[in-house]
Amino acid sequence: MASLRSWLDACRPKTLVAAAVPVAVGGAVYWNEAHHGPNGFSCDELLTLGCCLGFALGAQIASNFANDLGDSLRGADNAQRIGPQRAVSNGLISASAMRWAITLACALAFLAGTPLGLRQPVLFLAGSLALVLALGYTLGPLPLAYLGLGDIFVVGCFGIQATTLTVYALYTSLAGNGSHVPWSPALLAGLGLGLLADNILLANNARDKETDALAGKRTTVVRFGYGFAKNLHAINILVGLGCLMFVFGWAVGLLLPLGLWQHWLFRKAQTPHEFMPFLARSALLLLLVGLVCVTATCLGWASSSNIFGR
Repeated sequence: MASLRSWLDACRPKTLVAAAVPVAVGGAVYWNEAHHGPNGFSCDELLTLGCCLGFALGAQIASNFANDLGDSLRGADNAQRIGPQRAVSNGLISASAMRWAITLACALAFLAGTPLGLRQPVLFLAGSLALVLALGYTLGPLPLAYLGLGDIFVVGCFGIQATTLTVYALYTSLAGNGSHVPWSPALLAGLGLGLLADNILLANNARDKETDALAGKRTTVVRFGYGFAKNLHAINILVGLGCLMFVFGWAVGLLLPLGLWQHWLFRKAQTPHEFMPFLARSALLLLLVGLVCVTATCLGWASSSNIFGR
């Protein structure tokens, strides 16, 4: 029987930041645009945020489990791969047990999002699509990661979709009116978070470039090389932080030196071992960005209402 540590590692805790931060930032966009008073979120609003967070975490864990299983079945996780042990390929968790775990994670995500889906069927449809894409990242006949679409998936699902649907859920589930949803700041904030989250994937793919190529996993790093990956890493940081500064103000810019330092180190990396630390570093930057956006909103520094003319 697999150990608890094996299951916790298979959840890939560092990547869960990419699920939690868009929900928190979506809540910040809602707070800023809805012009709340000093009393804080209501119980209904906190429940909605909790449902969004539960769904996002469930979908991320399901995606991580599916990635572990899919890469093992397709030979991408092999003895030559550098990095943390993968559960199925190393025999820590059986393929059948992982399939059951994927089903359970999807069920928990679905259960968490059900209260919102019952209020707004469009959220049920969007959540179902998110789960299908999460599983289809490395499983199924046309796995996104093996077609070089992983970066688009991360930006779209774990950035734009997660952020905007959180804002939409808060507006429509509580106010019952989707006509006043602040789409511009929600989409821009989601794009910024998605680009920063993509650097987590980019670090992983740069580390695994050689073994991915042998397994036929045509990530963007495999297709276009390390030079492309390093340029994309810079673009993700600069454009990502720029989008979030446009929504939440100058405070986000305080993290620019950290982002530039991370990119300088990323640009110097050459070997799989040298790329290994950047998954955690990219996750840390994303976490700090989320904290700054929420803090700026709570302190009244975010000015998207003026920027977007609301």
